[in-house]
Amino acid sequence: MEAIMSVDVEEWFHIPSGLDNILPFDQWDQAVKRVQDVLPRMLDIFEQNNVTATFFFLGWIAEKHTGLVKETLRRGHEVATHGYAHKLIYNQTPDEFDNDIYKAKSIIENITGQCVIGYRAPGFSITPETEWAFDILSKHGIKYDSSIFPGKRFLGHYDKFNMEPTIVKTTYGEIIEFPQTVVDFGMFKLSCFGGGYFRLFPKHIFLKMSGIIEKTDRPLIIYIHPRDIDRDQPQISFPPLKKIRHYINISRTEQKLHDISSCFNFKSFEMVISNAVFLKKLKYTTSSQDPAPSII
Repeated sequence: MEAIMSVDVEEWFHIPSGLDNILPFDQWDQAVKRVQDVLPRMLDIFEQNNVTATFFFLGWIAEKHTGLVKETLRRGHEVATHGYAHKLIYNQTPDEFDNDIYKAKSIIENITGQCVIGYRAPGFSITPETEWAFDILSKHGIKYDSSIFPGKRFLGHYDKFNMEPTIVKTTYGEIIEFPQTVVDFGMFKLSCFGGGYFRLFPKHIFLKMSGIIEKTDRPLIIYIHPRDIDRDQPQISFPPLKKIRHYINISRTEQKLHDISSCFNFKSFEMVISNAVFLKKLKYTTSSQDPAPSII
């Protein structure tokens, strides 16, 4: 089983809310910054456990913390993009999304001197209504994407998309879509492999669910944010249930990340797509506006 580790590099206030984030864009510069203190701890954990990961940097973060980008690259990880302003795709027009990708990708490439080939949308916001994003990503040289959640969730989701990695044909070429890993229980699909799900479920449940994924021959994809391990971040006054969802088990998650990092041979997306055997297994879909893409 391929195991992929990924980090969405953003701040504690990069939580989608309405048409923006819980803290509006024009207030970001004045907010307390935490990522520069937390990301190095994640890099240390990965180094101790021989993990190579993909770090999806927000362009805004990369712009403010060029040293973090360079250090991530120096330690042997892949640097990809999470867009610039952390806006859900379905809250943007195609032109706005085009500009966001171009800006973020340019900033990161100017820092690293390397081409950015990977993207993940905030909130897994490629949905049946925003499949047009694939054309824009491919136009900008993105070779793979990990922006679809193939089950129900609070924000973006695309229930009928394939659960396995899939090649999407676009106007500008092909792009590999890596849907977030879910376990299919028939009536519902469950993920315990990222974000709040990763914090909520104990290690033994994580390992049991990973065993189920291994039998499907799908990759195990973990995604995590710096705020998921940051017990000292400012807390937002959410309603009780939302507060639980965003802050449950943060004090334990750093150790859990360390423990689970040692259980698998985690790779970056870039490493996985360089594997010819993996590529031969992939099926095709179309990037039409159809609600359920057909397999060719």
